[in-house]
Amino acid sequence: MNRQSGETWETPYQHLAETIEKKEDWNFQKAEFKSRYKQKYPILTNYLNYTFLRAQTLELISYSADGDKACFNTGLQTRDEKDIFALFFKNKDAVKYNTADWTFITFADSYSTKLNPYRPLPELPTYVSNPVDLVFDTKLEIEINTEHIIDENKNRLPPVLQANRRLAMTSIAGAIESIKAKVVRNYKVAIPHWYDGRVQLLLLPLNLTDDYIADVALVVDKDRQRNIYRAVTILTMDLAYIDA
Repeated sequence: MNRQSGETWETPYQHLAETIEKKEDWNFQKAEFKSRYKQKYPILTNYLNYTFLRAQTLELISYSADGDKACFNTGLQTRDEKDIFALFFKNKDAVKYNTADWTFITFADSYSTKLNPYRPLPELPTYVSNPVDLVFDTKLEIEINTEHIIDENKNRLPPVLQANRRLAMTSIAGAIESIKAKVVRNYKVAIPHWYDGRVQLLLLPLNLTDDYIADVALVVDKDRQRNIYRAVTILTMDLAYIDA
């Protein structure tokens, strides 16, 4: 870290955010989350951490011939659609100095000569084997866990609904019917959620108090035996964004 040039441990993430194809807001919207994480790019770092774990599970980490360097495909692309890789070097004295086994070097796109030690380049970590898992079936009913969603997590609801259980139930029921109609026109409204080693859940943004801005995301799990969806919890939009 070069403090004289104003760099910090987050500087590489800043450069990465400026490089990738699609501009995203990699920070939370609510002050409570910003104060908790105290980072500029918490969603980006979380995404990279989980992508690395998935690459590790699928054995998609490539090593140099001498075993001193490693890299994985981040799943992100530059604006001209070149894959971006994360590069590391091995700490040979990690045990002696009680440091991490590997140290991050830099991010590099697929045309960079920094990737020469890694051939072939590691593939992109994938999460889906059956595309059907990504599509919300609007014909199925949604069973709501009212006690967990409205009673135990009412702090995630808009303030106007937190003190009125009946109004909260009515608002959620109406919002569910509305989102099902939207999914019919655009299946991408239902967002896949990786959980417990598979795409198990879908996030459905619910408009409870505003026609244009979602208040919460309903987390649903497909019960294949009963052929229904179980609404297991709700998330604030910040939580839903980082999970998605």
